[in-house]
Amino acid sequence: MTFVGFVPILLSAVVWFGFWRVNRKRGWFTIGEVIFWDVIVLILIQLLWLRWF
Repeated sequence: MTFVGFVPILLSAVVWFGFWRVNRKRGWFTIGEVIFWDVIVLILIQLLWLRWF
């Protein structure tokens, strides 16, 4: 496996970190909801990544 295979997971980690920071200030969601939405974003990133690569 090359480094390129880790790009979608790294993008998802960046999205999770950003969402977590915003949620920490606002307090809109529980940690379970943050994880749920991050999984949805990871699936979308994977689908887009598979489409172009």
